[in-house]
Amino acid sequence: MRILIAEDERISRRTLQRTLEKWDHEVVAAEDGALAWEAFQRGEFDIVVTDWDMPEMDGRDLVRRIRASDRSRYAYIIMLTARAETLDLVSGMEAGADDYLPKPFDRDELRVRLTAGERIVNLERRLAEKNTKLHAANEQLHRDLEAAARIQQELLPRALPTMSRLRFAWRYLPCDELGGDLLNVVPLGESEAAVYLADVSGHGVAAALVSVSVHRSLSVRHDESSLIVESKGLTAPGRVAQRLNALYPMESNGGRFFTLAYASIDEESLTMRTCAAGHPGPVIARRDESIRSLEPNGMPIGIEPEGDYPTVTTQLAPGDRVIFYSDGLMEAMTADHQIFGQEGIEATVARMLDHTLDETLDALIEAAINWQGSDQFTDDLSIVAFEVVDGSS
Repeated sequence: MRILIAEDERISRRTLQRTLEKWDHEVVAAEDGALAWEAFQRGEFDIVVTDWDMPEMDGRDLVRRIRASDRSRYAYIIMLTARAETLDLVSGMEAGADDYLPKPFDRDELRVRLTAGERIVNLERRLAEKNTKLHAANEQLHRDLEAAARIQQELLPRALPTMSRLRFAWRYLPCDELGGDLLNVVPLGESEAAVYLADVSGHGVAAALVSVSVHRSLSVRHDESSLIVESKGLTAPGRVAQRLNALYPMESNGGRFFTLAYASIDEESLTMRTCAAGHPGPVIARRDESIRSLEPNGMPIGIEPEGDYPTVTTQLAPGDRVIFYSDGLMEAMTADHQIFGQEGIEATVARMLDHTLDETLDALIEAAINWQGSDQFTDDLSIVAFEVVDGSS
């Protein structure tokens, strides 16, 4: 151990120094508190043995300065004192001393006190090493999560398809954690498109990995492995949900399931086919200003091996808007646990009928933030929407 002595009485100082050096400690001795403080600032010490009464700076002030310093390593402090009053001892301990030893000191008692100090110092050192390693691991994990979040967000639509009668928009606000939301708009041929929004249960890397895998499953492939395109044309949304349900049983995904809202739209016939597997159904805002939401019509993906997922067909008209959203929007909550809910979403959509689709999506996010009084969401907030326009516009 490296030990600092602060003792103004020469004989006591020399005796203490020789004793500690015989026990194989590295010792630096100072003849008063001020010099001891200078020595402490210049080097690292495991243990400080200090007299109480000294000129320039007494032991209690030295202890206070040591404890107020920003040294990363802990120094165990033993006070040498001829004072026997309880109040004096309490005062020294309150200043930051760990132990005390009466003067003149007994060698065996000094050894015992040093042994206790060594145990504390070694424990603190091991704890500091573990904390350093833990901090490094946490920093690496944070970097990995940031990289994973960037990869996940790169899966979001980079460019929305340009179609003569359909206009698309989307918004995505991740929460602080790596989440499981995914959305996309997939053009299919010249007049058709698929829109989907999925939400994997839970947060973190495992949920994100499932979402990436689902995204790949829903990518366009012109072969038998495609989930969304068949030889006869687009796969019915209910059939897409059934095939995903077979591919992603929750037992094979760490107990994780996901909800899915999926739609295929034909801009020539203006028919929309949808399936909402455990997911909030989309809001449909009609040109006549009527607002309604489709109901979920199936269990979340992965829960029931033989899940039933009907396809619902809706006829659209120019001026209609369809808005899909994740429960991060619907479950925005006030301090007294009142959720924004479907009513808040529909009311906001109705209020924005004379505004653009992009302005409507921004208004939904702003309304949710105002509702909960914070722009920090506890879950990812995702919205994807489209509107039917006049083909001549």
